[in-house]
Amino acid sequence: MAAKSQSKSSSGKSTRSNASTGKDIKGKKKVTVEEDDPDDETAVLAFKVLSEDQTKKLLTLEVEDIQKELGDIFKLKNYSTDLQEASTLDYYTGAVWWGKEQGLNPQQLSGLFTVVYNLFDNVKEQHMNKVDNLKEFKAVMMGIEPEYPDVKSAGLDFFSVAQARAIALYIHTSLFQHYNLYQFMFTHTQAEEIIGTDLSIEVAKPSTLPFPPPLHEGVQDDMYASFIATPPPTPPPAEEKPKEGEPTVPDIDAFNDLTVDDVREVIESVAKEMLGGLQNDLAAKLREKENNIIQRINKIHKVAE
Repeated sequence: MAAKSQSKSSSGKSTRSNASTGKDIKGKKKVTVEEDDPDDETAVLAFKVLSEDQTKKLLTLEVEDIQKELGDIFKLKNYSTDLQEASTLDYYTGAVWWGKEQGLNPQQLSGLFTVVYNLFDNVKEQHMNKVDNLKEFKAVMMGIEPEYPDVKSAGLDFFSVAQARAIALYIHTSLFQHYNLYQFMFTHTQAEEIIGTDLSIEVAKPSTLPFPPPLHEGVQDDMYASFIATPPPTPPPAEEKPKEGEPTVPDIDAFNDLTVDDVREVIESVAKEMLGGLQNDLAAKLREKENNIIQRINKIHKVAE
């Protein structure tokens, strides 16, 4: 970073070091960074939040494993349902993966994560506004390859100017560009939604039923009873017993005594009764039709004469 603009504010923030770890009321890992002696020239921000072993291990992992490892380190176990934990773990994972892609060594990656952790904690726990957090970030980035010897390093002197510019651009696009969104999320309680599902299950029919249908052909009980199941046999009609005092009428089969000639005679008589009138009507209509035609022919002859 340019030392000319930073030398004017060199007396603003003191260098952070000697971090101590603990747990907050939610059981998460919390890192507190104590103030160092301003005259301590050996103070660095590397390995304050992530230890050297943790940083080296993270450099060997893929992004899914990095997320899992950071979740274990910072006790972020409910990230699948808690939006605040999910965003926190996502930001930490993105920062580590970005540092790995930039080819940072363990010291540089740990220093980058310390800066990212402190700035994000200012939003999450301290609810610091954007201007004050930018001042914090500016104070941390001071002293990287300064042009003037009186500009004291804030603990990131193991970065080059090009790396510092890349870090500033990354933090700007990942944190400060979405600062209002992070502020809103960490100052509002997440609404809890209870989602339930009603599941209807049809159990297998009793084994006492004959030939139960296979499971893949199963249908609802009412559909089976209405369209598939064999209906019960119709009970035979009950014989009516004659009342007391009524004479019993013997069952007589009148057709047993009929011969073929008798049946033919009955059919002919019925046919004459049903078709006799029809035959007479048809003959009368034919005669009437014939008379009309003869009259027309006679008229034609008279006209011709």
